[in-house]
Amino acid sequence: MTWIKICGITNREDALAAVSAGTNALGFVFYEKSPRRVTAETVKSIISELPLQVEKIGVFVNETVERVQEIVAETGLTAVQLHGEEDAEFSRSLFRLLSKGLRRPIIFRTCPAQIFDKPDDESVGWDPVSSGLVEPDEAYKGKRVQKIHVAENGDLFLETHGFRPGIITGVLLDSSTAEQRGGTGQSFDWERVQPWAGVINSISKLIVAGGLHAGNVQEAIHVLHPWGVDVSTGVERAPGKKDADKIRAFIHAVRATEETIQ
Repeated sequence: MTWIKICGITNREDALAAVSAGTNALGFVFYEKSPRRVTAETVKSIISELPLQVEKIGVFVNETVERVQEIVAETGLTAVQLHGEEDAEFSRSLFRLLSKGLRRPIIFRTCPAQIFDKPDDESVGWDPVSSGLVEPDEAYKGKRVQKIHVAENGDLFLETHGFRPGIITGVLLDSSTAEQRGGTGQSFDWERVQPWAGVINSISKLIVAGGLHAGNVQEAIHVLHPWGVDVSTGVERAPGKKDADKIRAFIHAVRATEETIQ
């Protein structure tokens, strides 16, 4: 079953509407420049009314490790999404801090999809080790993951011998930019990114975001085969205010896709 996250929740009504429609997770944005920014006090109030099985995810951009941990502890968040330039060491430090309060810390890492949207003759320059997706075994310390290989059928795959899963739970591919960290309402070129989505799927949980809505999410799932999908703008009637009908339509579209795949 495809995991669904409704992001940019700012109020109780929208949160409960999303839960009632069947979402798996809610996202709360703590980035000061976002029109969907919320306070810890607001999020704590909303979370107090949510069922335990719904994941409550805080979205952070270049905050300190201590500040993220403080907000998680204060609000009752169950997971964190890093949306800035945080490196693998930041993620490791955060994981250690969160482990003191959460039995199973969950850290998602956002990755701008456009870094993979390159002509075939241009290097992508993406390293899953520095991203925190995989960790080198002792004998491989200091080494990078082997070069991406191209199989006979044209698929890309990653040679991960000597590496183990890192502390990042999943990768969220978004159409974010340095100027606008998310909520752009713009999709990216799924076909061009598809080979790299396969690589990410092979070592982590791929979550697709960026311009999704009820009318195109099925195509995104068919092309990229993600573990999960994330929507914000596509289920809004205004920034920070969701539309219950759009939420229901989006979740219905995702579930209908699963029926056709089966």
